[in-house]
Amino acid sequence: MTALESISLKPPPPPEKGSGSSKALFRRLFWLYQGGCAAAIVIVMFLAFLGEEFTLYQWIVLSLMTPLVVAGYNIPDVVMITRHHRPIGRALDILDRGERPSMDVLGEAVVAALNLPFYSFMRVTFVHGPLVTILVAIVLPGANLLFGTEYQTWQILAFCATTMFFASPTHAIFEYFGVSRVMVPVIVRLSSAMGGVLPPDYQARLVSIRLKSKLLYLAIFVTALPLIFFGLSMVFKVERMLRLSGIQPTVGQMAPFYIWIAGVLLVCVMGSVIMALLTAQEVSRSASLLVSGMRDVELGNLEDVRIEVVSTDEYADIFRGFELMLEALREEQLILAISNDLAGELQLDLLIARIMRATTELLNAERSTLFVYDPKTDELVSLFAEGDLVHEIRIPSDTGIAGAVFRSGVSENITDPYADPRFNASVDRETGFHTETILCHPIFNKQGGCVGVTQVLNKHGGGGFTSKDEARLRAFSAQIAVCLENARLFDDVLSMKNYNESILKSTSNGVITFDDEDRIVTTNEAARRLLGVSDTLAGVPAREAFSGVNAWIAEQLERSDRAKESALAVDAEIKRSDASAASVNLTAAPLIDANEAVIGSMLVLEDITAEKRVRSTMARYMSKEVADQLLEAGEDELTGKDQTVSILFSDVRGFTTIAETIGARGTVAMLNEYFTEMVDVIFEHGGILDKYIGDAIMALFGAPFAGQDDADNAVRTANQMLVELAALNARRTADGSKPLDIGLGISTGDVIVGNIGSVKRMEYTVIGDNVNLASRLEGANKYYGSKILFSEFTKRGLTADHLTREIDLIRVKGKDFPVAVHEALGYRAAELDRGLGLMLERYATGIAAYRARAWGDAQDSFRMALEAMPGDGPSAMYLDRAKTFAATPPAADWDGVWTLTSK
Repeated sequence: MTALESISLKPPPPPEKGSGSSKALFRRLFWLYQGGCAAAIVIVMFLAFLGEEFTLYQWIVLSLMTPLVVAGYNIPDVVMITRHHRPIGRALDILDRGERPSMDVLGEAVVAALNLPFYSFMRVTFVHGPLVTILVAIVLPGANLLFGTEYQTWQILAFCATTMFFASPTHAIFEYFGVSRVMVPVIVRLSSAMGGVLPPDYQARLVSIRLKSKLLYLAIFVTALPLIFFGLSMVFKVERMLRLSGIQPTVGQMAPFYIWIAGVLLVCVMGSVIMALLTAQEVSRSASLLVSGMRDVELGNLEDVRIEVVSTDEYADIFRGFELMLEALREEQLILAISNDLAGELQLDLLIARIMRATTELLNAERSTLFVYDPKTDELVSLFAEGDLVHEIRIPSDTGIAGAVFRSGVSENITDPYADPRFNASVDRETGFHTETILCHPIFNKQGGCVGVTQVLNKHGGGGFTSKDEARLRAFSAQIAVCLENARLFDDVLSMKNYNESILKSTSNGVITFDDEDRIVTTNEAARRLLGVSDTLAGVPAREAFSGVNAWIAEQLERSDRAKESALAVDAEIKRSDASAASVNLTAAPLIDANEAVIGSMLVLEDITAEKRVRSTMARYMSKEVADQLLEAGEDELTGKDQTVSILFSDVRGFTTIAETIGARGTVAMLNEYFTEMVDVIFEHGGILDKYIGDAIMALFGAPFAGQDDADNAVRTANQMLVELAALNARRTADGSKPLDIGLGISTGDVIVGNIGSVKRMEYTVIGDNVNLASRLEGANKYYGSKILFSEFTKRGLTADHLTREIDLIRVKGKDFPVAVHEALGYRAAELDRGLGLMLERYATGIAAYRARAWGDAQDSFRMALEAMPGDGPSAMYLDRAKTFAATPPAADWDGVWTLTSK
């Protein structure tokens, strides 16, 4: 016994409430022992009743003396049972406490549990049986002395022999098999706790009970000794009967009877012993063959294992099953060997050729073909076919047997292809091959998608392909899928390598990669040109490649390695090998694999030319697309010119109070976070960032290049900025920070666009009345309780539908002419069904009544607007105006224009 975990049975039932499994096991062993005793007593009493000729008085005394005998032999037996149970109980008690016993405790317990049936058998045979016989030999004569029972000598001897030769074997066999069954779940539990194989030093202490020993015991103790006792008792009974009848036969007269009895006994005893030995020998020979075969299988010598079936017993069935297992193992070994052979081939064409030869050999067929699906053409392509120099066959993916299998994903075994309407006979005509039988199986990748089919043609020896062939092809197709995927991955790696090399070669930036020891691995042409070297520098340490005035490059690389993050050097200078200088933007970054391990590092050197310098500068306040157009158009676009532009202003409400509350550092962090979100929205809609004015943002749409959607983009940007602000405020509120509020103003018109400033410092911006108007409209939001206001000039420039409403005719500070002002409500579109739509209807009615001087109607409409959308700023403002005008009407020449007296 080597692997205890091989025992597979149901787990033992839980211990009874109030007692552990150790005590429960002891009780079962105790009652098994008592059951064996009871069975032995019943047999002895039955045989005594038949042959002992006891009187009634003798039976009564015998019954009274039996408990004394039982008590006498119970004491040593219980002591020995307790001793044998002790190591098992110790381990079970520890397991019941939820702890794991030590290996010594478990080893002792497992050995005791496995040996316990043998110990029980030996105890009953060599201790219990002789002890009971001795007690009977003492008690019966003692009863003669004490009670005058007059047990005769022959009765005492016969009772003792019955006890020894019948009761003892019965008890031994009963307890042996009973204990064996009881210990199985205990052994399973102990083996599971051990979690492995029983150590060799404990295995050496196991008692091996051979079948030969069991059969000999049965032949001697169950057959031979009872027969001898039967023969002797037969002789005694016959002589006793004759004497009681008054006949006194001589020895000579009884000699034939004696010889007959002795002969029968000899033949029966010898026959039982010889039969036991021959049976044990035959079983051992069969078992030895099986064990030898299993050893060869364990060593991997499958080809040397041969077990012939030479009988019709149970071993014949076992041998047949073993041969079937061997055949399956040989097939598995063959598939594994072929798979290992294929695994070393990574060139796809050669791999497919080898796969097809292996498939043909494995299934003993004439030809095999591998069809791989080409998604570009929706065709099945045979990259290789044996014979006739056919290297490629293309068929539609839904044509023929292969197409049917590919589409259905179910294998097909066809014995008469030409009778199958799906069969494409044109392939046979093209190749000159005659197809008789087909076995076709789909190939699935690891994602479960069908990537092709394997088709095997014409089984050698006639007949079709069997179910075993289907199983072989199914198993091998899984290996084919792995090999194909590996080969394709290898092709992908090569393609990626070539692709990366092409990128490095064509990129204008210098790229240098390093291994984990900071030795140069690759340098592209741009890097070598920047450094002024012709060598690839492969294998050169970073400190050696960048020394002297260029040592800062190696330091940047080391800093990046230590911090495991990118290090940037902007507008830095490097010295070439010819002593000339080059200006670069340098980035040092670690290279990290999928397991977050640093496998090297990389330097990117950006050569800063005039064009790149302008691009880098412009990208900080305009989108990449606008910057690209500007660079393409040249510097003339930066000189002053008149142009129609939409200007957007935004401002944070209550900024001074917020700044005083959170301090300088908090203010900077808050502005950086806010500006990042807002500027991304501006760039997303094609705007450029003109400037930051404290907490305010000025953005332009239509500069330096005008477009027909500039006004639309400005309004869309304003709406999206409020949407993004809501998301930002949700994060700030979750962090315990106060939310931000902003107002936005937009105006569209002719302005002067260009670089404005001194010779040393220029700024690309716009100037004009509409810039001031946009700024005033941003501030007017505070008066109207709105978020986004835009001028009538922006309204005229809109080409798309927007959710808006007219706010007022206003005259801003510093201007004499009135301007119609509108509010953008696109950021609230989701509220249309929640009161916003109704509010806008009532608001429009109120505005019309207000302009018509119907102050009462105006008040009613604005009140209903506020009921639909409480807190609406413009509705509340107009309600107040209407109340005021109702009390004090305006002059007769009132034109509805409202003058804003503040900025």
